[in-house]
Amino acid sequence: MKTEQTVEKRAVEIAAMIMVRAGLCRYNIVDKCRKASYVSERDCARCIKLWLLGKARKELAKEKEDKST
Repeated sequence: MKTEQTVEKRAVEIAAMIMVRAGLCRYNIVDKCRKASYVSERDCARCIKLWLLGKARKELAKEKEDKST
């Protein structure tokens, strides 16, 4: 189980790096980012990574809820 978590964590890190390099943001409009004036590539990657993990947790919870009903 620990190996799977490590692989999943690494996959999220890679996805975040790809999104940052592609100039993508978790917001539809980059100006909505509160840190837009002083944000670095590292900050963007961290922000996107946290956003992706949050979305994954919500989806897993929703799937678990759907299975239980």
